Amino acid sequence: PILPILFISRQFIITVTIWFLLPLFPHQLILFVNSQQVACDILDRDCQERFQQMTHATTLKNKTSRCSLPNIWLIPGKADTSCSRPGTKKIIEVDPRQVVIRPKVVKLPGCFNIEIKNIRVLDNHDAINNSFFAKIEYQWWNLKEFADLKCQNASNNGCDGYGNNCYYCDICESLHQLQSGRENSALTNQLKGISCPKYPGFYTFRKEFCINDWSAFDSDGDCQFDFFQDEKFSNYRTAFSSLQQIGYGTVVAKLRLAANATGKIAERKRIKEELIEESVRKELEERRKTWNINDEQFEEFRLWYTNNRKNIWHREEYLPWLLYENEILCIRFTFDVCERIPKRNPFTGQLTCF
Repeated sequence: PILPILFISRQFIITVTIWFLLPLFPHQLILFVNSQQVACDILDRDCQERFQQMTHATTLKNKTSRCSLPNIWLIPGKADTSCSRPGTKKIIEVDPRQVVIRPKVVKLPGCFNIEIKNIRVLDNHDAINNSFFAKIEYQWWNLKEFADLKCQNASNNGCDGYGNNCYYCDICESLHQLQSGRENSALTNQLKGISCPKYPGFYTFRKEFCINDWSAFDSDGDCQFDFFQDEKFSNYRTAFSSLQQIGYGTVVAKLRLAANATGKIAERKRIKEELIEESVRKELEERRKTWNINDEQFEEFRLWYTNNRKNIWHREEYLPWLLYENEILCIRFTFDVCERIPKRNPFTGQLTCF
């Protein structure tokens, strides 16, 4: 949507007036942005950045408040472990019959609860003293291409991000950072209060998750999800445009949980990274004979190139292999995704989108 001329002119007048008054009252001016006081010296660089951030946040709030993104409804199905492969490590046992999602119809934006009772953590050194990592996979039954979509906004080594096929490489450390307040966002705050098990025994996982509005996925306030913005994400746009034509259908979500690298695996990883470093060193020494750069420039490039090669190996080979090698369990959830309020079938009593 196009911003009203009145809003643009008001923001321009306020900004120009502030800077015009600065020479007269350089240290006495108290700024207000969206009725919030900015009590600092506007000549100070940190204060200027703070003012700009608050102004930007106010602008986005006004823009996103006019977005009319549609509500969607989810009908949770039953959970199962049919995606688990034989021979997984016996570290954690979960009975899928103990997985309950409430309410029976989830409205988004809105909140829902996930409860898993009787999670059994075995007396296993790898479980108690090690962290975990996970992979999230989504499949849309009536859109096969969706399963192949790549994770968005992941780090260079393939960890984190959002969307499909994302790896979360150190769950316990990430949760620890949340508890200590080192991370803060509308989405990550949902995970506060969750921690990794420290002792063997039976545990209950119970947590409410809320998506209060779509603005968490629309940081620039243009009424489109952020992962549709860049041209390289055109496959996402194509996938969702197809969904609009053929109906939302059923989403299958798979959570694959694995133990992080044990001592032996960590040592093998270290050896592999040393081999990459040696390979890069030999490659660049040969190439440098034809380059006209000084030692400092060469060293800077060598470090970047080495890290890039390590990240590619970590992302494309190490993470898939470690997931297979150390897989603990796989839980499979199904959701019927509805574009209108679900109704109960008068004959079967089951909830349906139509």
